[in-house]
Amino acid sequence: MPQHVPWVVHIKDQPGSSEQDIRDEPDWIQRRAHSIGFKNREGRRPGHADRDSDHEGEIEEARHQLEELRRKIDTGALVNFRDLIQHQPSFHLRHPENRSLGWRYVLETTEDWVKNKEKWPANVHKWQKAEDVEEGKKGETEKQEKSLHDGDNQDQQPHKEGEKPKLTAQERAFLEALDAERHYISSLKENDGRGKCPQTQNRTSITIDEQDQFTPDNWLPRHPGLIRLTGKHPMNAEPPPMQLFEGGLITPNELHFIRNHGPVPRLLWEFHKLDIEYNGHTLSLTMDQLKTRYRDSTINIPVTIACTGNRRKELNMLRKTKGANNAAASVGCAYWKGPLLRDVLLSAGVPETFPAGTRYWINFAGADRPSEGPYETSIPFEYAMDPTNDILLAMEMNDLPLPPDHGYPVRLIIPGYVAARCVKWLRRIWISGHENESYYHIWDNRLLPPFVKDKDSEFARVLFNHPSTAINQQNLNSVIVKPAQGEMIRMKEVKAGETYRIQGYAYNGAGHEVQQVEVSVDGGNGWLFATRRFPDFPIRHGSKFWSWVFWQVDVELADLVRAPSVMVKCLDAAKNTQPRESTWNIMGMMNNSWYTVMSETITDPKDKAPAVLFRHPTEAASLGGGWVQPSKEIKLAQAKQEAGTPRKQFTREEIEKHDKEDDCWIVVDNKVYDVTSVLEWHPGGKSAIMAHAGRCHHDTTDEFSSVHDDFAYGKLRECVLGQVTEKTANFIKHGAEAAAKERAGNAQKKGKGDHLALQKHRWVPVKLVDRRAVSSDTRTYTFELPVGKPSLGLGTCQHIQLGFHLQDKMLVRSYTPTRPILTQDDNAPASPTRSGSHSEKPQQNPSADQPRRSSAPSILQSKSTAPEGTFDLTIKTYFPTEDQPGGALSNLLDCMPLGEEVEIRGPTGDITYLGHGEFWIVGPSPRKARFERVSLVLGGSGITPGYTLMARILLTEGDATEVRAVDANRTEGDILLRDELDQFEECSRGQVKITHVLSRPGDGWTGERGRVDAGLLRRALFPPGEASAVFLCGPPGMVQGVALPALRDWGYVEDENMFGF
Repeated sequence: MPQHVPWVVHIKDQPGSSEQDIRDEPDWIQRRAHSIGFKNREGRRPGHADRDSDHEGEIEEARHQLEELRRKIDTGALVNFRDLIQHQPSFHLRHPENRSLGWRYVLETTEDWVKNKEKWPANVHKWQKAEDVEEGKKGETEKQEKSLHDGDNQDQQPHKEGEKPKLTAQERAFLEALDAERHYISSLKENDGRGKCPQTQNRTSITIDEQDQFTPDNWLPRHPGLIRLTGKHPMNAEPPPMQLFEGGLITPNELHFIRNHGPVPRLLWEFHKLDIEYNGHTLSLTMDQLKTRYRDSTINIPVTIACTGNRRKELNMLRKTKGANNAAASVGCAYWKGPLLRDVLLSAGVPETFPAGTRYWINFAGADRPSEGPYETSIPFEYAMDPTNDILLAMEMNDLPLPPDHGYPVRLIIPGYVAARCVKWLRRIWISGHENESYYHIWDNRLLPPFVKDKDSEFARVLFNHPSTAINQQNLNSVIVKPAQGEMIRMKEVKAGETYRIQGYAYNGAGHEVQQVEVSVDGGNGWLFATRRFPDFPIRHGSKFWSWVFWQVDVELADLVRAPSVMVKCLDAAKNTQPRESTWNIMGMMNNSWYTVMSETITDPKDKAPAVLFRHPTEAASLGGGWVQPSKEIKLAQAKQEAGTPRKQFTREEIEKHDKEDDCWIVVDNKVYDVTSVLEWHPGGKSAIMAHAGRCHHDTTDEFSSVHDDFAYGKLRECVLGQVTEKTANFIKHGAEAAAKERAGNAQKKGKGDHLALQKHRWVPVKLVDRRAVSSDTRTYTFELPVGKPSLGLGTCQHIQLGFHLQDKMLVRSYTPTRPILTQDDNAPASPTRSGSHSEKPQQNPSADQPRRSSAPSILQSKSTAPEGTFDLTIKTYFPTEDQPGGALSNLLDCMPLGEEVEIRGPTGDITYLGHGEFWIVGPSPRKARFERVSLVLGGSGITPGYTLMARILLTEGDATEVRAVDANRTEGDILLRDELDQFEECSRGQVKITHVLSRPGDGWTGERGRVDAGLLRRALFPPGEASAVFLCGPPGMVQGVALPALRDWGYVEDENMFGF
């Protein structure tokens, strides 16, 4: 019995059941097991319609545990990862009904806080040591800084008078279409708000983009087709216009545009409350109360909302505005369901009207915390209380709980208003005698005259605060989606009489109908009448249209290829229409000029034949395929940015060292900037910058240029250090080209490999279903793959990345599965290429039809394959001590409940073993290489890729590859997979030999002692030669500091016969 455990029992005195209760107790043997009011085998009480009281008690208990943990932290007590995960409730496992699609559990802490910010003795010692060192270096630093400073229309045919002109076949078809639309419009029906959403696309979980893994949004599943407008974080995105259109009149949730000002707040249904304040009283509603108490006033209607910055990029090409490069798809139409705001306000005691002559506003605040303070706005009281305006507190989107990006668990929806007024993550509503005065209500979503070019000017201050510049109602707008951007029509395919359907969408505000859509193919001289299509039941209150329209018009293909352009405009019931030209404004908002697609004659690169190419005005973000070109002013600003850069050069190795919050460099346009001081005040938050810290890639340039204005470029110039070296510039360029090639390849391979779980750039949820102790500190974890994904899709020696959601970013570690070792897929994936796609060369993975070696160790026979749809990881747990909190992910895995999910991504790793001595090696020139003698230098958990290689060789009949391995650990108990490794040697008849070396051996250890050095490597491994190679995986100190230099001196050459797993 352990001596340190306080084996003391405490109980409370209980009176016991009363005599009456004992007499009245029924005979449970004679009564049914499911007696009303008593728990059955499943723990449910039959006959009870709900479990609110139990659930409420559960919530209170969880709240109590959290408060207890916070008090413990406030008093300075040390807490580790086990404490945190055991005190944070996992409601989603027991009550999944009120979660958004793809909901993930997030541990509300950061690895940095637990390991580095708490006053663990190890940290206190480190801090004191750092202070002493810093004091000693102070004088030297000042000298270095001083030294650095010192050094530094087709014409109509005439007809005879009085003769009725004959209609062409196209004109007759058009007339019939118009007549059909006349009957269609007359048949449109009113929506009573009680229907269901017809959109049923994607009712299963979706994956998480790798771009989100190191941001606070690391727990959010998002569609891979969305184009990010402001970089990785915060999330602002829109779909390609054609994909939006193909999604249908009701936009699928995952294709709806996203506009966030900061991290998405992680709100729990059980804890979140909506406060309505009036006249000194507060009505505080839980989400269950809001959902059930106002059932009679709940409506479910289609509403189109659009970003005020939709089509902003067209303005940014004239002069940089204060917003991102939105193209034309920051708009969507979804079914929004929830109680009417008016009824909720009335229940809180708010009067239906106020005395005449007074003006009031209803204010709304979200739970998010963007950089400039809370997101708040207000609308006129009278407008909010008008029952025909259908303002609702939405809790569902397309009949599903709101996605977090769209306001989970409750948001405001104001039909006909711009999206900016539809506050997400709603937490507070109150009445005031004036407009809201928060930053986002005053300094955003305003339409100022073009002469205001600077937000800091006096004119800007007055106009941003002027009530008449506020944007509320949406404006008329229309967009062409077909011909699509980059669509090409070959001249040889044009046939007489063949027609082409031009298509797009249009929308309006204030409930006004888009009554007419017109298309021109002759530069705006003549206009064709387009037919419209609405969502089902589009009319509310007799005359209001809250949804958009899809429109189309058929033209002769021969006319289309001769047209210099295709233009569209729309009109409302008052015959208001769109302007022909855009008007620039500092915020880049409400651009609704005629949408124009230009055509140009080109030579088809495939067959050198003439063709017509169509180009839209712009493409979203930094994509550059549109016909609108940067103005002279923009080009001048770019030239100015180029000038004045210091001549100092920095290598990739140097840049990558500066990747921390207290030492942060970024690379934009091949120039190096120290932005450490910017982190504390950056409007987009520090996460947006830290995603690029110490990174040499083109993404930083793309993201910076897509969202920043001249002021930001000016501030960036203040941070310049110099430029990258020529080799680093080539590396960045090559990476951008490879990424573009991979995207194109992925588009072509769409649908292939659908049975594989792993995705190269997406995080996929897997469920923990079993946990087995291998030793006192090592566990084997079994994970279940998603339904319909029976195969992992991992090659031998490749790794997966395992992710767990924390508050600030995803906690990520790399592991090599220890089961399965052999693929069960007869159609094994092809050899992976450098970009992560696949070559045409067949991968020689052994499968069910390939013979296995009968002499393989028995322990391997059971591990060679896994039950379909599962895989194993063997992981050592680094437990907390009195001095330090222990390993983050290993402790979380050891404590989390079975059924919880983690994320996986991959495959990763540059080496894949194909069998019989053949390897696929990723590098500048991906290639196959054959080695008869393989040496391995492994350390700690780095044993696993070597383990799978040795296991694969021993399990494959006829594979004669010889292996010599060095496995370095601290103690004998630290040797992972010891039994398996011993069997490898015993059963291989000399084909496999493993040398264990311990830095802290016990008295009984008879093997190698000390650390890895050149002598040990020469004694234990194969010498370099034509058919020899060495592979390394272990702690950086061992690999970089010792093994690599020693192996180089011995004659091994990197990327030739020396590689890292």
